[in-house]
Amino acid sequence: MENNEHKIIRDPIHGDIKVEGLFVDLLETPELQRLYNIKQLGFAHLVFPGAHHTRLEHSLGTYDIASKAGDHLKFEESEKEILSCAALLHDIGHGPFSHTLESILRESLNVDHMDLAEKMIFGSYEIFEAAEKEIIDSPSVCEILDKYSIDKKMVADIIKGDESKKPYLCHLLNGVVDVDQLDYLTRDAYYTGVAYGMIDTERFLQTLTKYDDNIAILRKGVGVVENILMARALMYSSVYFHKTVRIAELMLSKAIETIPDIDPFEFFRMTDDELITSSKKMGDYQFEIVTRLKYRKLFKQVYSKSVTSLDEEHVEYVRKLEDVNRRREKERELEDQVGIPHGHVIIDVPYQELHFSEPRIDQTDIMVVTDEGAKKLDDFTPVASAIRSRPVPDWVVMIITDGKYRDAVSKRAEAILFG
Repeated sequence: MENNEHKIIRDPIHGDIKVEGLFVDLLETPELQRLYNIKQLGFAHLVFPGAHHTRLEHSLGTYDIASKAGDHLKFEESEKEILSCAALLHDIGHGPFSHTLESILRESLNVDHMDLAEKMIFGSYEIFEAAEKEIIDSPSVCEILDKYSIDKKMVADIIKGDESKKPYLCHLLNGVVDVDQLDYLTRDAYYTGVAYGMIDTERFLQTLTKYDDNIAILRKGVGVVENILMARALMYSSVYFHKTVRIAELMLSKAIETIPDIDPFEFFRMTDDELITSSKKMGDYQFEIVTRLKYRKLFKQVYSKSVTSLDEEHVEYVRKLEDVNRRREKERELEDQVGIPHGHVIIDVPYQELHFSEPRIDQTDIMVVTDEGAKKLDDFTPVASAIRSRPVPDWVVMIITDGKYRDAVSKRAEAILFG
């Protein structure tokens, strides 16, 4: 069943984005419309006031670049359709404030936003509240994909990075450099006002090629790939893992995880505003944290160590703190020794969470095609290896607390962490 309707959406990054047929219908689904109410960068607006753009904007931008990539690579219409569906739908599984609360979902249920996206694509998970279903009768993503006879498994596989079939489609959304990163780096740089994410997307697309069922670049594309990898590294250290942004995220995450008998799936259905409003009513601690976030009265960093400042033994201690239960024990121990309320000391060990939120952060091994065949990017530039060796963020462990407890906590921090 075809839909001949089309829309032109004006986007500040890509200009006019044409959406037609299947994609007009997908845009009307509750799963995608909900993304209008989820900030792309969580609490980054507390540091970069312009960062109020949404997951829906990013999804549209990713769709636009994917469509252009499919055209440039001369994919069959069915392949372009599958790729564009995956690009438009890849973030429908995000919960409120994007990646901020994903660690709770992963720790409690061992699923992430891509797993939830897959469940929505197959119709086994709904983002509706029961009362909302009585008002909103729009078809779901699953129903629209069925209406157009789209291979839902292929769409889900591309989103989740499954390379078993048509790896070149997967690489375009889950590759070393892909359409997802091209949009979020450019878009996030624009709205935060930083210069690091400026990328020549058109030039990159012109250098894309398909080689042995993989996505590669031509030799002339090495420079633009260097630019993209540098932009990614700098945006992660300067924006996504900015210390103050991270502190706000840790505070909200702590407030949510300490709600008794919380159902992670329930809060993941919410939008940003719904989560803030409902959690504020969940207890005195939650009320305090939400109020602090509202008025930007954040906890302060009282202790921080970089990987270069620790010896091997202490690095091993930090690795053990990646276990959430051990981290919580240390937090309570610190709180009890200092005599402050529980929930007012938070230990951050960001490495594992960074790699869950962006598993591509250390990947630089895109293939470069020359007249002699394909080689690794490392064969053409030292930039790739330099980026891999650059730590992001610049701390491997950090402790935050209410400013009034700063001195007392900092005096005991090291002894308790490494004791």
